[in-house]
Amino acid sequence: MELCHSLLTWLHTLNLSASHSTPQETSDGVAVAQALNQIAPEWFTSSWLAKIKIDVGDNWRLKVSNLKKIVEKIVDYYQDNFNQTLPDSVKPDVNRIGEQGDEAELGKLLQLVLGCAVNCNQKQDYITAIMAMEEDVQQVIMQSIQALEGNVGSNAASLAPSLDPDGPQLTRVLAELEQAVDARDELARRCQELDLQASLLQEEKASLLHENRRAQERLRQLEAEEASVGSGNRLQELRRQLDSVKEELYKVETSRDDYRAKIDLQDQELKELRIRTDELQRKAEEAQHLKDEVDILRETADRVGQYEATITSYKKKLDEASDMRRQLKLLEDKNLELVQQTLQLEDEVKKSGTWRPQLEQYKKQVAELHSQLAEETKRADRAVFESRKAAEKLTAAQREKERLILERDTLKENNEELKCLQMQAQPTTVSPGAHSAEDEMSEGMISPDVRQRLMRLEHENKLLKLNQRGPEEEKVAIVQALLDDANQRNEMLTAENRRNTQRLYELESQVADLMEKNAEGGADLKTHLSELRMQLKQAQDEKDRRNNQIEQKEVALEESRQTLSSLQETVKKSRQEIVSLEETIKHKDIEKQNLEEQLKRKEQEKQAIEDKYKRCMEKAKTVINSLEPKKVMPNVDVNVLCNQLSEKNSVIEELEREKEKYKQTREMEDRLMSSALHTLGLSRHREAVDLHLANLNSGQGQSFLARQRQPTNRRRTTPHNYNSK
Repeated sequence: MELCHSLLTWLHTLNLSASHSTPQETSDGVAVAQALNQIAPEWFTSSWLAKIKIDVGDNWRLKVSNLKKIVEKIVDYYQDNFNQTLPDSVKPDVNRIGEQGDEAELGKLLQLVLGCAVNCNQKQDYITAIMAMEEDVQQVIMQSIQALEGNVGSNAASLAPSLDPDGPQLTRVLAELEQAVDARDELARRCQELDLQASLLQEEKASLLHENRRAQERLRQLEAEEASVGSGNRLQELRRQLDSVKEELYKVETSRDDYRAKIDLQDQELKELRIRTDELQRKAEEAQHLKDEVDILRETADRVGQYEATITSYKKKLDEASDMRRQLKLLEDKNLELVQQTLQLEDEVKKSGTWRPQLEQYKKQVAELHSQLAEETKRADRAVFESRKAAEKLTAAQREKERLILERDTLKENNEELKCLQMQAQPTTVSPGAHSAEDEMSEGMISPDVRQRLMRLEHENKLLKLNQRGPEEEKVAIVQALLDDANQRNEMLTAENRRNTQRLYELESQVADLMEKNAEGGADLKTHLSELRMQLKQAQDEKDRRNNQIEQKEVALEESRQTLSSLQETVKKSRQEIVSLEETIKHKDIEKQNLEEQLKRKEQEKQAIEDKYKRCMEKAKTVINSLEPKKVMPNVDVNVLCNQLSEKNSVIEELEREKEKYKQTREMEDRLMSSALHTLGLSRHREAVDLHLANLNSGQGQSFLARQRQPTNRRRTTPHNYNSK
């Protein structure tokens, strides 16, 4: 303790700008660094001094950092200049100095600084300054130098020659110190002599006064004797001598009193000047301290302004975050609706999956029936064409018959006229066999095999309808819808096929007729025949093209089924991801609510801190206005301001930590928003896939009227066949 205070007293002789009156003020290391820079500027350079943090306040981490830099530089100084490594017992504990302001460890640090001072290039000046200090301080400093020498040990000579007891420097220092002590003793002796002289003079004065009284008594006796004797002249002479002696004595006493009064006055003035000097020094230190505090408060005010701007930006970001939360809530609602729709669709798919095997079987049966029906339809078309051709021949024969009948009638009439009623006219009757023959021809146009097959198909259709009726009404409705759709498609395909077949038959018949009637036909007949062949070829090409389209549609349908299966797997994975994301979003919502509550509390604390800051600024303004040469703020207000400044620094650090927390919260919200947008994109993609599948399956799920309302897609959707299913 005494070592630390004595070394702080020695540190005052260096005229440092940093405050170092107490161990707490010196614990930041700024004053020590400035002292080292002043002692050895070639080693402790200004660039190194710039690395020392100045305004550390109560931040012990910055203090420890400064002290570590100082200790490392001192160790390097001893190592490079004296080729000596300092032991651990000499090195101070910088953590205790920075955190607790330990005076013992601070004394070790100042002891190392003292060793640098008594061994630097200007060591004579520092030694002279040490000798000018008080005797007890000099004794403590000498003991610290000897203790440093003892701690260094056997290598003390290499550490510093001035620390060697037999060295010339320490001898010279000790000699100078002895001379100073002798001079001090001499001065004390002279003071004692002067005191003795003063006491002798006092005694002499007392003796003179005593002699004066005796002389006065003697004078009175002589006067009495002279009065009795009558020696008047002698008495007058003695009186004159006595008066002259009294005057001289009075002058001496007056001068003595004047000198004494002057000495007392000068002593009082000297005491007043000393007191005033101490007060002025104290006021100057307080003013410097207050200026430093005002600078710190100004810097704090600037920082508070920056923090207010930052808080304003954070408020704006918080408003934006509230908007994003509302949007996130809307997206969550939409996501919930989509999940419900997905679950409903899954239920529908599961329900439809139970009937799919039976539906496939029914489709196969329907395809077989369609193939049989197509064959029978071809036969029926052939029979219809043959019957139509026979009917045309019949009509031609009937017209020829009628013409012949008319000619016969005219010939008969002519014959009757020519016979001139010679013969009895007998009416010619037409045999009713014509009508019966026509009916037989119309009935014969349909062959018995075709009629039997049609009857059998109608019977099977009735049996299927009867079998489908029963308790399974839902199955019947689904199968009936599919069957109606297939029947409508089949009818359309059959009608188109029949038209093409009839056209083909007509062309063939025309070719046959032309070849029969015009066996010797010329170029026109060949041209007409080539045209008919081209038409026939085009019809067959059209038929092949339609078959190719049907095959392509079947391939596309198979690909769409594969795509549907892969999309279903993707949808399952997306649902799993959605479930996990929903759980994550719930947890993040809870965390977000907690963070919002913390943010509200921090805003309240910030408001209270702003109020405190306003009060501090008002007090600082009053301090600045009151900083005049003879008006200094009381120490109580300064302590209050220091406490408020430390509180504000702690609050600012707390706000910075809250800022980091809010930044992390904002990043978490951004990640949640990105995951929500990703979920929304997946749902939209699933909707697009479902829509695409619905469009692909529109040929199976739409009714005949719905397909008729889509004329552009009618030819594209009608050639579908169920054979591939």
